[in-house]
Amino acid sequence: MHFASDLAAGISQKNTRRRGLRGLALSAWIGLLPIAFWATAQQATAQQATAQQATAQQATAQQASLPQTSARYLINMHGLHVLTAAVSYRLGNNAYSGLAQVWTSGLLGLFVQTDMRMQGTGRFLPDGMAEPAEYDSAGTYNHEQSHLHMIYQGGVPRITVQEPPLDNREEVTPAERAGAQDVVALLVGLVHQLQTSHRCQEAPQKFFDGLRLSTLTMRNTGAERPPSGASKTWGAQAWTCNFVMQQVKGFKADSQFSKLRQPQLGRVWFEDIPNIGMSVVRIEIEHPKMGHIVMRLDATPTQSP
Repeated sequence: MHFASDLAAGISQKNTRRRGLRGLALSAWIGLLPIAFWATAQQATAQQATAQQATAQQATAQQASLPQTSARYLINMHGLHVLTAAVSYRLGNNAYSGLAQVWTSGLLGLFVQTDMRMQGTGRFLPDGMAEPAEYDSAGTYNHEQSHLHMIYQGGVPRITVQEPPLDNREEVTPAERAGAQDVVALLVGLVHQLQTSHRCQEAPQKFFDGLRLSTLTMRNTGAERPPSGASKTWGAQAWTCNFVMQQVKGFKADSQFSKLRQPQLGRVWFEDIPNIGMSVVRIEIEHPKMGHIVMRLDATPTQSP
């Protein structure tokens, strides 16, 4: 869900930059480990890195043996097709990997050129929530390169690469971002929850994109027919969850009256697609700046080894 609204925010910021302000800034700083307690810390870090590497290799081997689900989504703003997203993921009982490629489409592509890739890996907790291990996003926003890489240690996202450099924005401290998820973890977590329990997890969640910290709350709203024209050939009944996402930290210094401080209300629809399972078929969100955004499944997903 933040998948579409975050890109919408970037488009809005590009318009702002044309009015003379700085536009989208995907910040950067290199996380450096302290060098105090040199000998002891060096040994402990090496042991920890070896254990993490072994865990990552085990998770990668498990994920590689799982089928890959691929889906294509169209993202509309005010009824116009502006973005396309190709999503693929592998879900196991306790591990996941996901990849999304997003690019501008339609008339918007004549003015703003975006091509972003986001990927992440992690595991599922007993309550169905995703716990990320690693996240990376890179690509081009209107000829401007950006790159973010985060690793998760003890549930805390640590930024190791962030380009371009951080601009005039308040810091989100490690304590504040503890337990926060990335966009891949949020989306695959939702799919996993619906596939295993037919319910969205209603416990409060946090989302951190390298710049901004947001809260997310969800509420199960039962089954209903999806909106007219939403379904293709996979059925006529959808499971729904309403959500509220709100940025709480990571604002620019001059944005005390920014509309982005307002809550973003939305809804997500899932359908049980034959041979695929529960899948996100539609997301709607009210963005404070861009208005009504719809992300909808364009065709029946596919699976491959």
